[in-house]
Amino acid sequence: MTITPRLWMDADHDTYYFYNQENGMVVAQIHKMAHTKIWLAKIIKGHGDEHYLGQYIGHDFARQAVENYWAIQARTLIE
Repeated sequence: MTITPRLWMDADHDTYYFYNQENGMVVAQIHKMAHTKIWLAKIIKGHGDEHYLGQYIGHDFARQAVENYWAIQARTLIE
């Protein structure tokens, strides 16, 4: 199994995208919730298929949640 390298992209306005370096496909997003300092993390599985990981007190925690999710998926044999 080959693991696709993923990178973060700063998209301005407190929004970051986690994407596959190989093809540019966005696989996750973190952003601030409107008018708050709370960060929302979500996984993008396909067109219109999003999975919310949760709400986090800071940017670093939201990023870590996304990175941990994909690290677990890379070690999981079940699709």
